[in-house]
Amino acid sequence: MSHQLQGERAGLINTEFDLNWLDNMVNDPLSVKDTPHTEYLREAGSEGIEVIMWLVMRGAMDLDVEEVYRFSHVPVSNSHYGLTLLENKSDRAT
Repeated sequence: MSHQLQGERAGLINTEFDLNWLDNMVNDPLSVKDTPHTEYLREAGSEGIEVIMWLVMRGAMDLDVEEVYRFSHVPVSNSHYGLTLLENKSDRAT
């Protein structure tokens, strides 16, 4: 998620931005769809823009989803990684 692997900001990890972005991606994806690329670069580092791929995946789902599982970890390295498991609420058995 937050990744700045080279340059003056190498090692940048913005956990607050990452977790807020994940919350919005799950619960209000329309709120993050127009985020400028420069904001991703500023807040999450040059490789942090890869979360756009998460947003593309999210776009393939219904707006109404349930987050079944989330794991987030900031190891002793230059990245913050996360995992989230989403299900369309319409696909859940009643």
